[in-house]
Amino acid sequence: MMARQTREQLKRLNALTEAQAALGWGVILVLAALLGTIYVSQASRIASVGRRVQILQNELTELKRQNNDLERDIAAAQALDRLQAEAVRLGFVEADPEDIEYIIVPDYPAELIETDPLEIVPTVTAVPPPAETVREAIWLYLSDRFSDFIKGEAREQ
Repeated sequence: MMARQTREQLKRLNALTEAQAALGWGVILVLAALLGTIYVSQASRIASVGRRVQILQNELTELKRQNNDLERDIAAAQALDRLQAEAVRLGFVEADPEDIEYIIVPDYPAELIETDPLEIVPTVTAVPPPAETVREAIWLYLSDRFSDFIKGEAREQ
């Protein structure tokens, strides 16, 4: 009788162990399916984001090309030959140095230099002679623009 009970207990334990194994495999299969679903979902998202990045990079390339075209058009519109031709077409003529007239405006506010905190002395800034060549005009412009920078001072705009 004792052997019979032992056999029945062994059968129950064996059946229980088989049920636990089946349940374990079921849990493993569910987890594998869940992980597979998550992997496919993430791969799909990565692919769609990658495609969006590619579309945006193509748009950026196209916008850069359009920007370069516009910069080229602006440079062509600002070309000295074109501007001179347009000026001639509008009736402008090149001024000779003797044709230039300087007008002195009385009581025009001059730059002020502080010599003493209580005394402010007005000074008149000398007007440079007109440039006779384009190179000289560019040099005068650049030297005026960067003179404060070279002195280490800030210029107010």
